[in-house]
Amino acid sequence: MKQTHTFVASARRNQVDLARSRNQVDLARSRNQVDLERVVLRARMGIEPRWTSWVTRGVKALSYNLGLHLASRSVRARHAAILFYHKVQRRPVGVWGEPVLDVREFERHVAFLAREYRPVLLSELVAGLSGRVGLPPKVVALTFDDGYRNNLYLVAPILSRYGIPATFFVTTGLVGTDGWMWAYELEELFSRYPPEQLCRACGDPAITRLGSLGLSPRVLMMACVEYLKELPHESMLDIVGRLRAVFPIPVNDENRFLSWEEVRELSRQGFEIGAHTERHPILTRVSLAEVERELRACRDTLEEKLGVRPTLFSYPNGATNPAVTALASRYFEAAVTTRSGLCSPESGLLELPRIGAPVPVSELAFELTWNHQEPAVKHWLEEVSGWMR
Repeated sequence: MKQTHTFVASARRNQVDLARSRNQVDLARSRNQVDLERVVLRARMGIEPRWTSWVTRGVKALSYNLGLHLASRSVRARHAAILFYHKVQRRPVGVWGEPVLDVREFERHVAFLAREYRPVLLSELVAGLSGRVGLPPKVVALTFDDGYRNNLYLVAPILSRYGIPATFFVTTGLVGTDGWMWAYELEELFSRYPPEQLCRACGDPAITRLGSLGLSPRVLMMACVEYLKELPHESMLDIVGRLRAVFPIPVNDENRFLSWEEVRELSRQGFEIGAHTERHPILTRVSLAEVERELRACRDTLEEKLGVRPTLFSYPNGATNPAVTALASRYFEAAVTTRSGLCSPESGLLELPRIGAPVPVSELAFELTWNHQEPAVKHWLEEVSGWMR
């Protein structure tokens, strides 16, 4: 049985050394080396899906409404699923009019999971993967990243009503502040102000080039987000800071973070609190010394504020490499990524995959019952989509 410490065994020393140099190269990289064409392509794929995606969605909805997911094998034997969410909103649409996960659809998620699966705390799932306890069939763990205030006031009541546990990963440096998660701040800015003004205020040549491509405001915003994620963390903060100086906007209730008393209230209600760094940097975009500082500061603050040392960690943006993972193993028993897939006893406990929860419950059912377990069905859908192009 694979134990936590074996994940960073000496056999991987060469990988760790390579990752150290890769982190350093990332930090030194010129902004002009970022592939803007690839950045724009990723932005378009996330916002402007091909019409064939509607066919795929229709197949998923039909499968759910006909109850075909009940005929699947669900989560395979010796496997488990970890779902990840961020926030749940009161309105079913976002600032661009796009569908977002609201309280009504989230309750459908929870009702479906309570009916069809065995929801457990992430720590219980980890104990099963490590062999300390048995891993029952159809196990799923719900996780929430960042530490938004609506996790307590909108999410927790629904979870409690259905008796479903969850793990909330908290960014300690944002608790009790009026700060923004910068990507959501950019979304708000680009929905309010002329894009050309925002691109000028950034003072960054690459963003100026992106602004000259004639992209729609939403695609331009997402392209800027993708570009900024590839920069060293401090460079990204400089650009976002220039925007904030010219276009200051107060954080709204939807994006507000928990206070420490509210974090403690989640803990009192029986939910699990995990670590999500102090400032939420993408850990492959900061020095390894800064990675360690972020890990230690977040762990120690949570222990001080809650009286319990956290054992679980979530990598911001899901990003890690062997060197970052090795550092995480010094402070935590297990850590989760955003790499999509199921967990098994063969999974490395410091790089556990998760499934990003889609908005419609029909797509959630598909993800859990077909997409990650029935390769033939997934391949068939891909073939159909390719043929229809």
